[in-house]
Amino acid sequence: MTSAVLRELGETDCETLGNGWLAQPVNALSSLAYSLIGIVIVLSVLRSDRPRGGPIVYAGCLVAVGLGSVAFHGPQLSGSQLMHDLPILLTVLFMINHDLDILPPRAGQELAKFAGLALAAVLLAVTIPVVVAPLSIVVAGAVVVAEIVIYRRRLRPIAAPHRRRGWVAIAAFAVVGGASWVLGRSNSPLCEPDAWYQLHGLWHMLSAVVFGLWYWWAIANVRD
Repeated sequence: MTSAVLRELGETDCETLGNGWLAQPVNALSSLAYSLIGIVIVLSVLRSDRPRGGPIVYAGCLVAVGLGSVAFHGPQLSGSQLMHDLPILLTVLFMINHDLDILPPRAGQELAKFAGLALAAVLLAVTIPVVVAPLSIVVAGAVVVAEIVIYRRRLRPIAAPHRRRGWVAIAAFAVVGGASWVLGRSNSPLCEPDAWYQLHGLWHMLSAVVFGLWYWWAIANVRD
């Protein structure tokens, strides 16, 4: 990959591309929000007596999302695009796999199924990397649909006081985060390339919160 191609990384995310170790400092540093959420999940799991396999895997995906996004908006080394896109796909695949295991008919073996999905995602990313980002969007849309179905059918055994509030909180952060992503594009009238704040950076932080809230809603808050 040539340096000219590398310069295109992040150019649609508004912030000016510099020549330092952090090509886009705000977008790069805000990406650490994903890794922070992942670390918080790991710490919470280690302090509890709940099963650790799934949560640790999910947290690992989030840590990888953060590091991949830092690589993409920061040093932009060869392979940064894949490091950015693949962990996102793995994260939403974990989410849809978890949700589908709740919807009937339940097949069980959730982690084994995710391992198969992850392997397929890695092979796809290596052979046809251009489809990883669009596929992530499709899978994320499937997660939204699955969550709506689960909520309406009350398939997730969540304590009643938390059911509506949790769903509303996730939806609110997702909507505001989505708006910040759209308005943080380089062709947006709100784009300020040299500003100390960046709407794309806000997207990083809000979407990281959504991932964290989903864990709280879908896994940590579920009654045994």
